[in-house]
Amino acid sequence: MDLLAGVAHQIRRRATWRDIDALLLPAGYFRLNIWFGPLSSHERFELIDETEVGEGCRLIAKKLSARSPGCLVIAGIDTNRPSHGFRGDQLVVAFDQHQCRAFARKIFPVDGDTNEWGRVPYLLFEDDFGDRGRYLRLPNGDQAMLSVCYDAFALAELAIGPTQKRGTLRFFGHPQTFWRWPHRDEASVLLGRYAARLKLERPTIHLVAIHGFERPGGEVYWQRHGLATASAALGGSATIGAGHFAKKLPKAFDASPLASADVPSAHLRQHQHRRSHLLRPIDGFAYRRPGSRMSVLVRLFQTH
Repeated sequence: MDLLAGVAHQIRRRATWRDIDALLLPAGYFRLNIWFGPLSSHERFELIDETEVGEGCRLIAKKLSARSPGCLVIAGIDTNRPSHGFRGDQLVVAFDQHQCRAFARKIFPVDGDTNEWGRVPYLLFEDDFGDRGRYLRLPNGDQAMLSVCYDAFALAELAIGPTQKRGTLRFFGHPQTFWRWPHRDEASVLLGRYAARLKLERPTIHLVAIHGFERPGGEVYWQRHGLATASAALGGSATIGAGHFAKKLPKAFDASPLASADVPSAHLRQHQHRRSHLLRPIDGFAYRRPGSRMSVLVRLFQTH
């Protein structure tokens, strides 16, 4: 939170950085000891607002709103499961200065999330697939869609699937906290529910909280097959990500941008021949928190 406060201060110092719609943070930027999985949408919104993370993000949003009215802070949050047997949540949550505005829980796990090889699996919940909580209106009028990490690949699955990727939907939870195996064809049915909500909401921008990469260059697969492909699946809508770089940050603010826009639908079926279709930021800066090893590369994107 101190690092985020420093970033907000640096943004406010830049005279040209005005009318910003949202500040997007990587997946797992914060961690909480709460399990949101079995809760209703209403309970999730109320509970996340009561946390220190919610309080802090609302305060940062308020500070940013002085020059960028209505600016949102969109944070990736991972949580710990309070008992053994299953993993916690992977979330992305949007706050304005008053309250939680959007809340998305990961629905499209990678194989390692659910194959039980060396770590406990991730539970899925049926209601998350059709949940309108992952959509929200930005200050500029755009309808935004939030995705948690590999959720970005679900859009290609809808467009060109079915593929083996939907086989990772292995464990399903219930509000009463028990779990079960999926029914026959249930993954397809639930992805159909996700597609129906997507068609109803018609997002014009896609914001993705990504867990991260070892170093610059490690994001190329994600850029081509995750972000650019998601843009193509959304009719060319801008898809912008934020992720951790464990070893070092990109050297320049416009390197490894983790963003695509205006990607043609033909990209979907180009497979290994897909291009990166980079959307370059228009400005950026690096910031290191004083007395800390933590540093950040902040990029400013313009999609209109």
